[in-house]
Amino acid sequence: MQHPYYLADTTGKLRFTKQGLSQLRPYFAMAGIDIHKINTVEEYYAARQHASPHFMEWMAERAATWPDNEEFDLLRKALFDL
Repeated sequence: MQHPYYLADTTGKLRFTKQGLSQLRPYFAMAGIDIHKINTVEEYYAARQHASPHFMEWMAERAATWPDNEEFDLLRKALFDL
């Protein structure tokens, strides 16, 4: 299985890509999860579930770095009603 954030083999063993580490480390950290301790696809899905209450907070932090243009302004408004 291949995803921009991780690579997984047929046994379910998982390795995060540079992009995955960069994007997901802060999200998992909000839930007290060390991304380096996630070694399987099952552990990844469990971590996503555990971190899900922090999703909108994480998304707001990401949105602060988005470009300041009409498209992203509309997206921010839709997500956060700003």
